Amino acid sequence: MNIYSQNIYEVIENGNKKHILIIYNISRNHYVGLTVYNTASTNLTYISSINRFVDINDLQEYNKKNIKRISVFKG
Repeated sequence: MNIYSQNIYEVIENGNKKHILIIYNISRNHYVGLTVYNTASTNLTYISSINRFVDINDLQEYNKKNIKRISVFKG
């Protein structure tokens, strides 16, 4: 699977802003993604093409209304 920085979006969830990597489009309004982290931590996987870390065990569904904008990360 190819992973690109264009697949990283800013999301507001429970009043908190975070970045997610969209890996699957379920429907027009629902997506599956992983939280993106800037720094290494236990159980995070490094993705070199985006130069970020993700927790592959934290797969979540997101609604389009929570996605605010595409994030600009240089991979």
